[in-house]
Amino acid sequence: MIISGHQPNYLPWLGYFHKMMSCDLFVILDDVLLSRREVTKKNKIKGPEGERILSVQVERKKSLIKDAALQNDFPWYSNHWGSLQTCYARSPYWQKYKSLFLPIYEAPGRLLIDFNLRLIHVIREILEIDTPMIRASGIAGVEGHKGELIVSLCKQCKADIYLSGNGARVYNDEAAFENNNIRLVYQDFKHPVYPQVWGDFIPNLSAVDLIFNCGPKSKDYLVKQVIV
Repeated sequence: MIISGHQPNYLPWLGYFHKMMSCDLFVILDDVLLSRREVTKKNKIKGPEGERILSVQVERKKSLIKDAALQNDFPWYSNHWGSLQTCYARSPYWQKYKSLFLPIYEAPGRLLIDFNLRLIHVIREILEIDTPMIRASGIAGVEGHKGELIVSLCKQCKADIYLSGNGARVYNDEAAFENNNIRLVYQDFKHPVYPQVWGDFIPNLSAVDLIFNCGPKSKDYLVKQVIV
């Protein structure tokens, strides 16, 4: 079995969903510390000025991702929705899909993970990705940190292949994978070029940029990585 995993990022980029569609089980890494600078709580969209960063407001205290609380006393979620509308109202498929996202921004809830996962589920449904997902916090017996954590996840899920993002090369313990008879494969993602509003093409944006611009054809821009 091939597994992969990642933190529950905010409005993830296309590489996130490419990894998800290329495995048999996708693990949401929710029992690790939330970093103040990571894309678990921010991402990029495209507006008339170019890239626009959206940052989710989270309570300023050290916590695991699964426990991180949204700071809703300031209506950041309304501002985010306003930015999405400003950036994509001219896109061909804004009207088709906006009703799937609006309820999430109208009632973001209390926890970051719940807010992010609701958005992830909408995006993966549009992209027709049906890979099962499970939270790491719900898997018994998982232990360790970074590379050790991933090996432990693989063992508990009885995986023989782990599909890793390239950013994890710095902490993956390749010997540990080999010693546990787990094959470590790195993601081979080539970012597609697709029609966008607002000028020249900008890569590495949230997947909603593709969805609002390309609609039902969005899934055709992602090609599953075949691992043999």
